[in-house]
Amino acid sequence: MGNNSVFAVFDLETNGFKGASTVSASSIVFTAEGRIVDFFNRFYHSEERPDHRTERVHGLTPERIVHFREEERYPSYFLEDWPSLAAFWERWNPEGIVVHNLSFDLSFLPREAARGRKWWCSMRGLTDFCKIPKNTDREGEWKWPRLSEAVRIARERLLEPLPLAEAEEAVGPALGHYGLSDCFELYGLFVRVLNHAPERVCFRPASAAQISPRRERYPLPSAVRDAFVRERLDYSARVAEAAGDGERSRKLRSLAEDG
Repeated sequence: MGNNSVFAVFDLETNGFKGASTVSASSIVFTAEGRIVDFFNRFYHSEERPDHRTERVHGLTPERIVHFREEERYPSYFLEDWPSLAAFWERWNPEGIVVHNLSFDLSFLPREAARGRKWWCSMRGLTDFCKIPKNTDREGEWKWPRLSEAVRIARERLLEPLPLAEAEEAVGPALGHYGLSDCFELYGLFVRVLNHAPERVCFRPASAAQISPRRERYPLPSAVRDAFVRERLDYSARVAEAAGDGERSRKLRSLAEDG
């Protein structure tokens, strides 16, 4: 691992399970000691009708997505814009990309987006580290940890390097099921593991098995800026500040206040 190594974390929110549309894609790039250098955070309309059960989990209704998309101009659908995500990774050339549930997230990526990159699944890779018992009578069987569980256990056991501590203090508490927040939590988890238990990290090639969503026409609504949207835009502004991007931070705060 070179002194100039950078790594990435990746997370997405979807309009359902495999075969549904991606409605947000997020990635953070950072150094081994935890200095954030850049991030990707975009929102997309689903190609099929919105799934209201999934919306109740992540809160990304079509009306909110319209407002989130006002930060910058890019294609409406993830499968039209995935090359932008690939270009983001190519620009920084991370040594590896960390995903908490790799098989799930890769099922939404085209093969070309995953090819040539190395990945590590923190969910599987930290199962033995977390040692959370399954709900069975058999001893020594551990369940796959949720991201929040792995983060909590790593914070209890592993010290954070100073750049990570400063970023976590600046950004503040997590926002559940918000892609950029999940990426930030995963970044903190990985930096702790990389610095104190690097033997647990093993980046390997992986192949995507993307299933194309069905296409259904439905009306797109007008933008909504509510407390949910403002909270997430403010959170994104703090991540931009942690990355040293004051201009983007100001733009996000302005978008949160506009209306």
